[in-house]
Amino acid sequence: MDAGREPRRDALDYHLQCPSGLAGDMFLGACLDLGMPLEVIADAVAKLELPGVSVEARKARRGGLAGTRFRVLLDGEPVEGPDPEEGGGDGGDHHAHGHRHGELLGAVAGGAGPHHDGHGRSLASIERLIGESALDDAVKERSLRLFRRLGEAEARAHGVAVETVHFHELGAVDSIVDLVGAAAAIEHLRPARLTCGRVNVGGGTTATAHGRLPVPPPAAAALLAGVPVYGGGGGELVTPTGAVLLAELVDTFEELPPMALEGTGLGHGRREIAGWPNSVRLLRGRRLGAPAAAGRGRVAVVETEIDDLPGEGFGHLMERLLEAGALDAYFTPVQMKKSRPGTLVTLLCRPERLEELAALLLAESGALGCRYHEAWRLEAERETAEVATRYGAVRVKRARLAGRPLAAAPEYEDCRRLAREAGVPWREVYGAALAALAAEGGP
Repeated sequence: MDAGREPRRDALDYHLQCPSGLAGDMFLGACLDLGMPLEVIADAVAKLELPGVSVEARKARRGGLAGTRFRVLLDGEPVEGPDPEEGGGDGGDHHAHGHRHGELLGAVAGGAGPHHDGHGRSLASIERLIGESALDDAVKERSLRLFRRLGEAEARAHGVAVETVHFHELGAVDSIVDLVGAAAAIEHLRPARLTCGRVNVGGGTTATAHGRLPVPPPAAAALLAGVPVYGGGGGELVTPTGAVLLAELVDTFEELPPMALEGTGLGHGRREIAGWPNSVRLLRGRRLGAPAAAGRGRVAVVETEIDDLPGEGFGHLMERLLEAGALDAYFTPVQMKKSRPGTLVTLLCRPERLEELAALLLAESGALGCRYHEAWRLEAERETAEVATRYGAVRVKRARLAGRPLAAAPEYEDCRRLAREAGVPWREVYGAALAALAAEGGP
């Protein structure tokens, strides 16, 4: 548990509304406007030890609405330049939020390509920066997932190896803070569920280092696979960092689900857009009704049989599926035709992630096809609590059905980290967490 933050027993639902698209600074602005302390982001940035880099948040208006504007500073000056109300112009015609399009610029293998000026940061160097930092393990791991997925999307879009992908120097600073800050924000808020409605990607074309491209440009379009989108004008409204946040952080894409609303936050983009506020709204509340009644119990069940994958490949396959957002994955021994032993691979996912995860299953397993069907799943109510043990604080996941306790399980990663730090067996930390929970009257 972070110093000074009380453990939160009842996790809440959060919902994103993106009528003006999404960028990293807008997401963080909405979290801050909802009451999250700026120190959550500032502390994470400080642990990266980036020279001259700091953050600020201030109240601002867009389209006549009051909200919060989050900015990254380099030597005390905004990385993006001053906002329009500060005499900073309109931010250019290529992006409604004022972010540089395609913070990642592909460099040709074997040397700098035409879009790499020699002053960028490679994806590997950013991963090393995060990996060697003092960030909490959960924030570090989420940040690495966000950057790896963003880098892979840019590499595919430009037909280069992911190792040759570089961030423009200033764009790298902006993106590092936005993505690491978002990882820290999610770890602080710990939503029971993050949902999002349709996303406005903008319209027309956008000026990039590769010339004018239609909106959304290739990398953002790849990251938005499975996301319900529409074109509403205003130029390019979803940045690559915004797209990867949607792809990685959102549990379900649906219009505002039933909730008892407890708060709203408005995060502003850099400039004004004619006709509507350049803002994203984040709503927080308590879930109403049973999961199925709220439409959140629907899952896709995907299956395929495999008889020619080495044993190590199955471990890698499960890891990749779960990292990519599968709700569950498991293996069952089966007997195939001609009495060959095989393995039935089953994965569960949200219906909107079906095509993406099915494609990953085929690519990683070598299977020639798979079958799927949709099913209803009765989902228990879930919450996360923190308990104090002699080794440190451990998060514990608890499940209830109709108010009746079902089960509780200490977070594996917390127990693993504390066990390594204390030099004790993992099961001792795990048992201590369960004992602490029982002492508090938990299941």
